[in-house]
Amino acid sequence: MPALILVSPTLDDARKIEEYRAEFSSGWVQVTDDPDRIPGLDGLESHESVAAWLRYCDAMRGKISWFMTVRESDGKIVGFLCLRHSLVYDDDGPDFRSHIGYSIRPSERGKGYAREQLRLGLEKAKELGLKKVRLICLDTNAGSQKTILANGGIYLDTLHGEESGLNVLRYDMLL
Repeated sequence: MPALILVSPTLDDARKIEEYRAEFSSGWVQVTDDPDRIPGLDGLESHESVAAWLRYCDAMRGKISWFMTVRESDGKIVGFLCLRHSLVYDDDGPDFRSHIGYSIRPSERGKGYAREQLRLGLEKAKELGLKKVRLICLDTNAGSQKTILANGGIYLDTLHGEESGLNVLRYDMLL
């Protein structure tokens, strides 16, 4: 597998970020109850532009960190990862909060990138001083379940969202 690195997004990356977002057409498999939300790009859907979203990201510095997962060989963004320094900064209900949200662009799935991306994200969490992280995924998202378990996730339970109607699996990971 080609080497991957986590890189903080900048305005210079706006075009690449838009291209990434465009791959998630209306027909993609939804993983949250918000059809416009792409995990790892949390908040982008509520801003009028990438520039506005990046200003939001800057304002949240020290609370949330966003990373592009970049393939070193060609500089292509293959994924995005959002690392919440505390569960307080996840806007989901208390039981459905997670430290890390991530996605891999549809054209790059099935190549092992998610597993490596999460591993790199866990390293970032450890650098922040976190000792344990919470991760969630839908019960229908077998790829994410495998990714979490491959990185040492410990299954806690399954919750049913009354409003969304979605079943969410919760995992803890010790760092």
